Parts: sequence; structure tokens; C-alpha cells
Amino acid sequence: MNEKDELKLSRILGRMQGESEAIFSWGKAKIGIKYINYSAGGEGCPDSLLVLNINIPVLNQQVSVQIPILIEAEKAGMGAAMMDIKNFCERSMKGALEGGRSSFIEIPMLVVTERPKRGEKEERKELSVTFKIREIKIEGEK
Repeated sequence: MNEKDELKLSRILGRMQGESEAIFSWGKAKIGIKYINYSAGGEGCPDSLLVLNINIPVLNQQVSVQIPILIEAEKAGMGAAMMDIKNFCERSMKGALEGGRSSFIEIPMLVVTERPKRGEKEERKELSVTFKIREIKIEGEK
């Protein structure tokens, strides 16, 4: 992609950033999208992320799940983008993502017990992930 197309893509993705709520009979779901542009700093792999965060009440507890959507502007197509997935995963394993993070993936777990202890615990584990990859053409801005 040329620089003009990359700027157009960045503008489109940047407008997606924000927060909103959806109301269901069981409560409110809060949805947030954060845009991270890696291509500007030259780190790439992938060029951009949309980090989706969904917060919902489950068993009277606020539970949050977070997943990244990887976006790669790649003139050479899918084959070249596969290397960016590999690099992204390697950086994740080293804790070399934005802010020293090791993952943009956060999966909640509630432990239902008779005598709960106060507090929370974080556990980091390796996880097999399936990337659903699709080649698309950037369409005109709306």
C-alpha cells in the first residue's frame, strides 16, 4: 500500500475508537474499542490493532473480555501478512507489545465457591489461537 492509502486506513480505524453501551434484559454491556497504530512507529507486525473490550455483568460481577483485531496493510497480500502474525506472536511471548504488555487477550474466569476469598489473581498461560485471515480492499470513506 502507498502512504496515501495507509493514512486513509489510519483515519478510518481511528474513527472506530470509542465506547458505547448496549442494554439487555439482564443488564448493560459496555463495549470499548481502542485503536493502536504500530506502523507510525515503524514497529509494524501488524500495522494496526483494534482492541475490543466488552464488559458485562455475570453473577453480579463485572466481567471483562478483551481481544485484538489485527490489521495489516500489505501490498504483497496474505503470504507476507503471515510473517506479521508470527512476529506479533513472538513479541507477545516476550512481553514486547505496547507498554510492555505480553497480550491484548484477556479472558475472564469466575470461580463459584461456598467461601470466596477477597481479591483477584492473574495467571498468564500460552494459548492456541486460530487467526481468521481475510484479504480485503479498502473501500471509500463514509
